[in-house]
Amino acid sequence: MRGLGNAKVLVLLDGVPIHDPFYLTTQWFKVPLSNIERVEVIRGGNSSLWGNMAVAGVVNIISKRAVDNAAELMTSIGSQGSKNIAVSKNVALSDALGFNLSADISHTDGYQTTPAEYLYRFPDKQPVVAENKNVQLTAYLRPSTDLSAYLRVGYHIQDQDISYQFGSNVQKSPDIAAGVTQKLANHDSLHAKAWAQYVNFQKYNGNTCYYQGGTNCLTSSSAALSPVRANSDVVQFYTQQGSQHYREQGSSVTYSRNLQGTLESVQVGADYRRLSAGDAESFYNTPTNPASPQGKFNSSTDGRATQNFGGVFVQARIAPLAALEVTASARYDMYRIGQRANTRTTAAGVTTGGALPDANKGAFNPSVAVRYPVNEDVALRGATYKAFRAPGFNNLTRTFGTGTATTIANPDLVPENLVGAELGSDYKNGPFVLGATYFIYDIKNMIATYTASGANAPQQVQTICGGAALPNCGGSAKYYTNDQDGRSQGLELTGSWKLQSKLMVDASYTYTETFLTRHGAIVTDPLHVQLTGVPKHVAAIGATWKPIAKLRTFAELRYIGSMLLDTTSNNNTTRFAQGSNTILNASTGYAWDKDVELFGGVVNVFDRRYSENAYPVNQPYNRTLSMPRALNVGLRVRF
Repeated sequence: MRGLGNAKVLVLLDGVPIHDPFYLTTQWFKVPLSNIERVEVIRGGNSSLWGNMAVAGVVNIISKRAVDNAAELMTSIGSQGSKNIAVSKNVALSDALGFNLSADISHTDGYQTTPAEYLYRFPDKQPVVAENKNVQLTAYLRPSTDLSAYLRVGYHIQDQDISYQFGSNVQKSPDIAAGVTQKLANHDSLHAKAWAQYVNFQKYNGNTCYYQGGTNCLTSSSAALSPVRANSDVVQFYTQQGSQHYREQGSSVTYSRNLQGTLESVQVGADYRRLSAGDAESFYNTPTNPASPQGKFNSSTDGRATQNFGGVFVQARIAPLAALEVTASARYDMYRIGQRANTRTTAAGVTTGGALPDANKGAFNPSVAVRYPVNEDVALRGATYKAFRAPGFNNLTRTFGTGTATTIANPDLVPENLVGAELGSDYKNGPFVLGATYFIYDIKNMIATYTASGANAPQQVQTICGGAALPNCGGSAKYYTNDQDGRSQGLELTGSWKLQSKLMVDASYTYTETFLTRHGAIVTDPLHVQLTGVPKHVAAIGATWKPIAKLRTFAELRYIGSMLLDTTSNNNTTRFAQGSNTILNASTGYAWDKDVELFGGVVNVFDRRYSENAYPVNQPYNRTLSMPRALNVGLRVRF
């Protein structure tokens, strides 16, 4: 979002974060497909209210509420062996008490992400087969018109077979969340929430090699591997076995008061999150003989820590003039990491690393937004804000890999900080709605990795790798750093036009420039050059057509502009890129009657194959292809 990378958007389910506490990735497998009411998207820095990770924006997924005894069943099948079934049942015992039980299972056989001409490098590589299972029970209480509450418990499983016989990821996660809303006099209100989750993540990194005789078995990264040396003597093995356990507990309380006069309303609140994680990894060498297909133990690593986030905030809406709206907010966060250790043990039993000191950081993030309606049709708006993203456990405590592929956590990382501003205008007149926004961000202390080697390597790298020559890491290792700053700026245009009661057209366009403005000598990415994997131009135009009351159709053309893939391979003098792509998506739904709906859709009608990732130009086999054409049909029944 807005040219920023991983873990810069806070994703919530009913106001509760749904992020993997270790990697900071979004736990999409926890979203109840059968029970979504709507999705709210807020662009821009929102750390003044939401704290950590709300840098580029916030996405809040809102669940349905149990208001009757209705039930819904949805099932579909599609390309790539995709199958989905979801059921949701409401039980309204009274006006004061209701329940919702939802469950879903989704399965896909996946698609091949490696270009066909390079599959010889990955013997027996298959698509990723994935299956998600969710069950969730929610109780809704409304003992009075002024008091409401909910309690939700769930259990979630994500099971993935990762390309090879021994490749797998399995996550199992029970969770619980509760919330209370008390309406007070004068439309004031008090909101409180609490939540907890536990994640058990077991994984194997599978691999294969071509046995060449003797002790030679060539993997995809072997320099000697060529189509001529590919043979039928394929050895399946795993290179890494990992066991991770995370726990999260959190709570928040917000008081809202409505006032009269220049100060229209005030909100004050506080929240707290505690994350703890442990990561144990074992690494294995490439086998040297098919008679012993599993490689010998190479080394193991262990990382663990506890993070605590506490924040207090205040927000006020002010109307200094009759037509001018001002929203000001500010938040102070305290971030603490402790009880942490990072060690590595070699096959010979030598352990390096150890306990790490505690660290504390504070962050103050203010925000001011204004809106001025020029007339009934046109409004001007603007905002300026600060935001931050703290490094995660993956950056701070996890060492993984072997030899020169070792990546070592940096315990001294500090949070990334953003200062941003935006200006915009909205126009609404009858069937026309238009919007334009210009934004500019400056980001300090961006987190990235670089290659450390020799006696100049940081002390933590030398400690983990066994000395100044880094003997346990093959002489070099990857290490995280804050030694770079960046800028992202661009323009967003949106519009919709209701041509008639049966036809609606909507369109969008974004122009995004994102690049480094400063880096130390250790970072190789060039300055003032578009970051890899981010197209400058993205546009879409879609149409929703309802020729008859029972039939709805939708079609969208999405344009993805050219983007750089590699900027560092040739001493920063040559840029490698891919061209633009235009993708067509379409869907339709037919209401057989008020309770039965048939639906279908196709994604990527033209079956365009393009890269979704940046990769070194001298390693084209590491290119990840986009999703091919995919069709699905399904049935939704309400009863």
